[in-house]
Amino acid sequence: MRIEEITKANLEKASDTELTRLRYKAARFWDNHFKNNQKETVGCFTRNGFVAKYRLLLKEMESEKRSLQHSTCDLDRQAFKQTMQAKADGIDLALFQEVPMAKNRVILDPGFADAKEINVTIQAIDGESAAQFIEDELAKILKDQFGKPVVFKYEERFEGPGIPLFDEVLRPASKIEKVEVKNDHKKVKKNIEIIPVEKEKKDEQIVCGIVYEPDTVDAQGDKATAEEIKKAAYDFMENTQTFKVMHKGKSVNVKIVENYIAPVDFTIAKRTVKKGSWMLVVKVLDKKLWQEIKGGNLTGYSMAGYARVS
Repeated sequence: MRIEEITKANLEKASDTELTRLRYKAARFWDNHFKNNQKETVGCFTRNGFVAKYRLLLKEMESEKRSLQHSTCDLDRQAFKQTMQAKADGIDLALFQEVPMAKNRVILDPGFADAKEINVTIQAIDGESAAQFIEDELAKILKDQFGKPVVFKYEERFEGPGIPLFDEVLRPASKIEKVEVKNDHKKVKKNIEIIPVEKEKKDEQIVCGIVYEPDTVDAQGDKATAEEIKKAAYDFMENTQTFKVMHKGKSVNVKIVENYIAPVDFTIAKRTVKKGSWMLVVKVLDKKLWQEIKGGNLTGYSMAGYARVS
């Protein structure tokens, strides 16, 4: 059996020997492709999706009828973390796979745990086939987890409390959180000048710049307080630390050297930095990217996220 063929039904049919070999194969794949990096996707696997498949394998191996013993590896530790996160959230987000359709919103009723049926709102579906695909996938996952019927409704506009299950590109949410959905959500992107820092003879390939400045109106006409900016900076260090060019494609090879909140007003390279600003200093290890920065084609950090406007 191949790793991509792992399902509950296929595992139940497999022999003990097949399961043992499959576990060894999965552990080697993890060590070779995911263990020591931040890659989100390798081939047909997402990081979370791969761990979720491995958890299904472990569940079958450790079932009462099997009781197959095995040593602990790094993949086992990742599986344990994912299991604990699912228990804390009350829903296993790792089981949701990417849906190839943009600009849709899928919202779970926040009272799903105590309700007799699970209500899901699907907003702005582009085409009947896409809608059917989403219904089929969600109904299967939610029914397996909770053993309750799943009811879908469609709305052109949605307001009120809910739990988004997919982001704008219908990639499964990375963590569970309750939000107040409004129709005036805005994608926040802010570009501020970054300053290449160079040696006399050889580039250090380091750039320094402001990610976000407090109480300063951005390109979308929005602004954020110093406290909110501080939360965003800390969340970035705890949960992200990845960089993409223009928010597209794969992560680029950039390492964080310094990340801090400006404690006072100061000046760097003739640029005034306001107290409370989020400052980021990175070393650019990608040679092509560094040339784009030196050539003036890339001139600022760009923060992507959502703001609730009241």
